[in-house]
Amino acid sequence: MMLGKITPFFFFFILAFLITPFPVMGLEYPLHPAWEVPLVPSDNPANLSPVLHVAEEGRLISLNYPYSPDFFVYDGNGSLLFNKTLTAEKIPWVSSITPVPDGTGIVITQLVPGCCHGSVSNTTSNKVTFYDRSGRIVWDYVTYQPPLASAVLPNTGDIVVGTEDGRIIGLDRNGSVRWTTVVDAPVLSFAASADGSTLVAAGDSNYDSWIHYGERLSPYDLFFLDGTGSVLGKYQTRGQNTVAVSRNGSVIAVIGGRFGNLMMFNRTGTMTGERSFPGAGTALDISDDGTRLVVETSEGRVYALDGKMQEIVSLPGEPGQRIAVSDTGDVLARGGNWNITLYRIATGENLGTVQAGSGVRFISAVPGTGSFVISTGQKMSFFTMTTGKPYQESVRDTASPAGLPVTSTPFPEVVVITALGVCSILHRVVNKGK
Repeated sequence: MMLGKITPFFFFFILAFLITPFPVMGLEYPLHPAWEVPLVPSDNPANLSPVLHVAEEGRLISLNYPYSPDFFVYDGNGSLLFNKTLTAEKIPWVSSITPVPDGTGIVITQLVPGCCHGSVSNTTSNKVTFYDRSGRIVWDYVTYQPPLASAVLPNTGDIVVGTEDGRIIGLDRNGSVRWTTVVDAPVLSFAASADGSTLVAAGDSNYDSWIHYGERLSPYDLFFLDGTGSVLGKYQTRGQNTVAVSRNGSVIAVIGGRFGNLMMFNRTGTMTGERSFPGAGTALDISDDGTRLVVETSEGRVYALDGKMQEIVSLPGEPGQRIAVSDTGDVLARGGNWNITLYRIATGENLGTVQAGSGVRFISAVPGTGSFVISTGQKMSFFTMTTGKPYQESVRDTASPAGLPVTSTPFPEVVVITALGVCSILHRVVNKGK
């Protein structure tokens, strides 16, 4: 039977059929760029990596650079809320930033630097400042001695500040002192549980100066406190330490000491285990429930461990990459040169890679969202994450905004041109016998 001439209606039907996006089973795009913003230029002559801090559910994100007076505050959509440049008798440094978990404000500590990497003591410019979301100063608290670290306890909203002279100061949301505890070393950083029951302060052991110059060695350099400032335990590692705490405070992991080992503690400061690696540990992250740990070593290998420090999987790589574990504990994000790659921790399976545009300087899981925020030298990006079983995804809806390809995706223009070509061929073939 001879086919009749293709009518305009039939031609339109074929074209619509070819370009309509149908669900494709099995495609999984693990990271979806939600937004990105270029970093505001700052006086950063040493090209130091930006430091980001993220409030619960990404409600507030702060960014600053080491040894700089500048800081920037963004909302959860990447809009710049405000930026400030700190001032003092000499250009001060932002020594720590902590967003309030509910995103209503941010805590800034500043110190005045002195000669030879030291700092100026006994000045009113060494202080803690609380800003609201609009950038208005709500209150200041002068520490006189340089403040080096800060934290906010989520359950009470209390603000904790650590100083160079070993004071740990608990302030309420109005800036009034609730309690003060003195420890045996300058306080360099804090890690707190989400329920506020556990606070770990990492101190300066002064080990290198003790070895090379005979200076005093700090008797302890890890301090375990409850939410009211009571010291529950102390430990001496004789090195610089990075601390991670599970949300309920039951699991405390530390990378550092003299050899870069991984150490596990309970909340009273009793060591429950220690593990070494072929290279010294350089980075650490922990899942919310404390059942997954990820450690990067100086040789570039990343180890995923369970809560008992047993190896689940290890991944080779280049030194200096950035790592983060999802809040659910099942996915490892690894940022390196130009890209971010996700791995399933249980199997080491590569879930996919997204381009970052340049070298990744910082990566962190966003608490309570299943998302990650990353920073390169030029921009800050927020990625939502989809992992797990394959799901239905429209082929034409996978294009990534702002030039950040999520995966290889057919371009709509190619689909349309191909469809037109097929229709043209059909038209010729069908009507050839007329």
